[in-house]
Amino acid sequence: MSTELRPRLSRATIAHQVRDDLREQIKSGALSAGTKVPSEAECCDIYGVSRATVREAYRLLEQEGLIETRHGSGRYVLHGANVIVQGEVKLMESALDVLRGLNYEPKLEVLRIEERAATAGEASEFGIPVGSRMVEVERAYVHGRQLLVHTTNLIDVDRLPKPIERMDWTSSLATAYRAVGREITSGFSDIAATHLPSDVAQKFEIPDASAWLTFDGPLFDQHGEFLWFSHECWWNDLRPLRVVTRPATD
Repeated sequence: MSTELRPRLSRATIAHQVRDDLREQIKSGALSAGTKVPSEAECCDIYGVSRATVREAYRLLEQEGLIETRHGSGRYVLHGANVIVQGEVKLMESALDVLRGLNYEPKLEVLRIEERAATAGEASEFGIPVGSRMVEVERAYVHGRQLLVHTTNLIDVDRLPKPIERMDWTSSLATAYRAVGREITSGFSDIAATHLPSDVAQKFEIPDASAWLTFDGPLFDQHGEFLWFSHECWWNDLRPLRVVTRPATD
C-alpha cells in the first residue's frame, strides 16, 4: 500500500487520500472481492494517521458500496466492488472537470441570478427559517455555441463562501467553497430523462427531440452541511451511468 500522504492536511482531506489509495487497490485487484481489508490499527500504522481518519476513510468506502462491516469479524471488499470502481462516474467531479476530461473546452455563461425568499419546502430541506434569503443561479456550460450542460443551483445566501456581490458565477462553485476550506464530499441525485426549458432550447437552437439527462439533488460538505441544491441537464450521453446489481446482504 502507498504510504505517501501529503503532510499538514485536514483530517477530512487525509481520509479521502486513504480512501483513494484503497479504492485503487480494489480497482487493480490487489484487494479482491471477499478480501478482508486491513484493520483500523493496521491502517493507522501503514498510513501514519489517526484511528478517526481511518474510520472516516472506511465510512466513505462503505457509502460507495465497496466494502461492508461484518460485526465481530472486520471489513471486507464486496463482490462487484471492482466493477463499480472500473465503471464509475465521478459524480462529485465538477461539470467543468468532467467536460474537460471529455476534451471539450467549456465556458460558463450566466443566464440568470435571482434572489428570493425560501419557500416552506426549501426551508425544510436546508434547515432554515421560511423566508430566508436564497439565490437561484441558472448557468450554461458551452463549447463554442454548443450547449453541453444547463444548470440551476439554489443556495442559502448565508452559506455562500463569500458575499453574494463578490461571487464569481462564471467559475466552479465547488472551487469557491474549497477556497474557504469546505470540500464537497457527498450528495445524491434523482436521475431522469427530460427536455430542456423552452426558453433555453430556443436560445441555443436545441431541437425539441434532443435527449437530455437530469441530475437533481443536494450537495454536502465534510461536516455534513447542506450547501446547495443542484439541477443539472446533461446533453445526450455526456454522463453515462452504470448500474451494478448484487444480492442484498444482512
